[in-house]
Amino acid sequence: MVIPDQDGVIWLPECASTNDEAWLRAADPAVKAVVAHRQTAGRGRRGRAWTSPPGSGLYLTWLARPGFPASDGGALPLLAAVAVAELATRAGAKPWLKWPNDVWVGDGKLAGILTEARTDGAAWAAVVGVGLNLRTPKDGWPAGFPAVALDAVAPDVPEPHAAAKDLLQRLARWQAKVEADGFAPLIEAWGQWAPPEGTVFEQAGHRGAFLGLAEDGALRLRDAEGAEILIRTGEVHLVEAAPNPEEPL
Repeated sequence: MVIPDQDGVIWLPECASTNDEAWLRAADPAVKAVVAHRQTAGRGRRGRAWTSPPGSGLYLTWLARPGFPASDGGALPLLAAVAVAELATRAGAKPWLKWPNDVWVGDGKLAGILTEARTDGAAWAAVVGVGLNLRTPKDGWPAGFPAVALDAVAPDVPEPHAAAKDLLQRLARWQAKVEADGFAPLIEAWGQWAPPEGTVFEQAGHRGAFLGLAEDGALRLRDAEGAEILIRTGEVHLVEAAPNPEEPL
């Protein structure tokens, strides 16, 4: 049996998925997170595989245990993205966020976040898995994988242990902030790393230019006819970056 450290973190040399390991321990209040040196079956949104080479990344799942209702669960992916963006910015990178929680630098994906929730009547629980690319694998990234690691875009790359501790503090701080003050400060913070207004995204045939986030965290787009589109679930795809000579996507 693996015992959590004094901060409630379980450190594993290897596992299939840190999200799965976290769910196995969700009933234990002493466990705050699970971190693995390597995942053999890491996954992203919509069942995609997440490449998890040993020593190259931070593979962490946080047991969120939210103090707000499940109807506000959309705050979790947003706050996780903000926490990762803060960490990357502190390291010297210039990330941007693709709604709701993908963290990119330029045209490379720096981090992916997978939030999973389970409900039992009025009660609910959630785990937030973070895959953050810290160092470029010695053999490079798999073909067709639009990835970038922090060591390619930032001068101060933390080791996985330090990155995990830093990130968990940021996640807990943002959860407490949402519980106390609602969505408003979170949406304001997310906007610091938002793509430029006018960036074109698409979902299921609906295409529009980025306008920002709504009060509940929904993505706001404006279509070609000028009508506003609100997207609250699912995944959007970048179609066209807005002109931005300082930081092109």
